[in-house]
Amino acid sequence: MTPQDSTTEETTPPSGSVPDARTPVPTPEYGLRRRLRLMGAVLAGGLAVVLALLLWLGVLVPAKQKAAGYSDADATYAAVAIEHNAQAVQLTALAPGRSTDDEVLALAVEVGEASAGRVEDLAAWLEARDIPVPVAGREALALAADGLDTELPDDGSGPRAGATAHSHEGGSHGMLTDEQVNGIAALHAQDFDIALLAALVEHHYGGLQPADKEITEGEDAEAKALAQAEADAIRVEVEDVRDALAGIGGPGSNDGSGS
Repeated sequence: MTPQDSTTEETTPPSGSVPDARTPVPTPEYGLRRRLRLMGAVLAGGLAVVLALLLWLGVLVPAKQKAAGYSDADATYAAVAIEHNAQAVQLTALAPGRSTDDEVLALAVEVGEASAGRVEDLAAWLEARDIPVPVAGREALALAADGLDTELPDDGSGPRAGATAHSHEGGSHGMLTDEQVNGIAALHAQDFDIALLAALVEHHYGGLQPADKEITEGEDAEAKALAQAEADAIRVEVEDVRDALAGIGGPGSNDGSGS
């Protein structure tokens, strides 16, 4: 082997070890830039979603409401009134199996079915505008469909149409708390009748508040008409309940109202 051959053999790198000059070697700076670009894309996507949501809530929803002729006040009334009437259905469903007075039983069925009818009308109004119907409303309709004139199975605290039908917070517009409903459900005979009718008087008076507010402040003609019909019906039902309460020796209205 000549010296020239030896030099060539020693200085020539092994086959496959020569980097391809056309393939750049990634640098740390390149990796950082790439991560930053990815983060920017993710943030931009999230911002786009947020902006789209704000646009929907702030522009498209009000525009849709205006085009349909209703306002937030109308939608709020419908939802509140459904919750309120749903509890009236729940209360009257307690009567079979607890009351022993035929007149009280008949009145409970009458009030319960009227309340279920209002729930159905209000739910139809919401559905026509693609607004979700409160779960309590659907449960009340299911409860009424089972028959408010028959004793329904329950756990001692009253029949329930579903898991959330007994979740009313109470304290607003005459709504009763769980504890108050449970207290009524634990009674029987005349004690039950007096407690139920007294509760219905207070409950119905509370229902006049959102109805009267919708009549004066609402925009949708159909919603205002539903509120007017509800207010008129409630005033008649309250008088019937008060008369029945007085007829069994009850205290009358327990909210201090003389109207």
